[in-house]
Amino acid sequence: MTDSTILYNADVYSSADPFATAIMFTGDTVAWVGSDEAACAFDGTHHDLAGAFVTPGLVAAAVDLRPQAVRPAPTGDELLSRGVTAAHLIGTSEQLARFTDAAPEELVTTCYRLGGAGETRGALDAGALDAGALPDGAQFVLVDSAADLSAVLGLLENAGVRAHLQRHAWRLLINVAVSPEAIDALAQSGLGITVDPLAHRQPLAQLLSAGAQVSFALTAENPWQTLRAAVYDSADGVSARAAFNAVTRFGYRAVGSFDGGVLAPGAAATACVWSVESLLVQAADSRVAAWSTDPRSGTPGLPDLSPDAALPQLLRVWSHGTAVTS
Repeated sequence: MTDSTILYNADVYSSADPFATAIMFTGDTVAWVGSDEAACAFDGTHHDLAGAFVTPGLVAAAVDLRPQAVRPAPTGDELLSRGVTAAHLIGTSEQLARFTDAAPEELVTTCYRLGGAGETRGALDAGALDAGALPDGAQFVLVDSAADLSAVLGLLENAGVRAHLQRHAWRLLINVAVSPEAIDALAQSGLGITVDPLAHRQPLAQLLSAGAQVSFALTAENPWQTLRAAVYDSADGVSARAAFNAVTRFGYRAVGSFDGGVLAPGAAATACVWSVESLLVQAADSRVAAWSTDPRSGTPGLPDLSPDAALPQLLRVWSHGTAVTS
């Protein structure tokens, strides 16, 4: 019989129970979330987290291994030490092999190979797209300039092209600021969009309101810096909850998985434990960055990301119910 691991005396970020203070892993899956009182009744190994914050593992939706990338790519060990448990890699065959060979087993990687047009997952420059010869496979299109973005928008005007891109689950890595006139076209394209809020001030709220599926590249020393930038430094700041979805659930959806990035019964038993000063719920009011600590909202709290607040610090990563960092 598989032994269970129970983490308790914590704040567990779970849509299954917004008031959860404990979570149980059995084997590779989350078996239960709930209260400390109920957790005491379960057999298994109990771990007192002394009020720490527990979240799903984070997703780096674009780790660009190219020399011309916006920022130098972190290693697999660096990503895991920052609470990133899944990463989407872009690079040549050699770059991808070098990264994955050195990465810890606990980091789940999805590889997009440059020059791999027509493969299951490839990566290609937006400037090289030809509407008459679009490859199959889940291509990650690299948009590195305003001209690249214009080229992509031009292709999206063709209904047949849009259908092809949607059918093969194409994605866009946008390394430039999205212009207001591009928002609707990108959102209506049905393509996943990955941006780095630390690199460019993006209209994130408008993109999300228009229906775009947005995920984030995570290359900062502390991934919560990226969330802070999305809330406070983007062109039209989003809520902390929307930013958090972009580095968890939407990161998994970008690769066709609709079950990852959550802590709920049946989900993968992968979680991060963070030291935080306080947990808050940001009001959905575009005029002000208003925060609430009222538990009656029924919404799980997230750390205060305001510029003068201390960012969360990673304490431990649990993978498949086992602690893998300390």
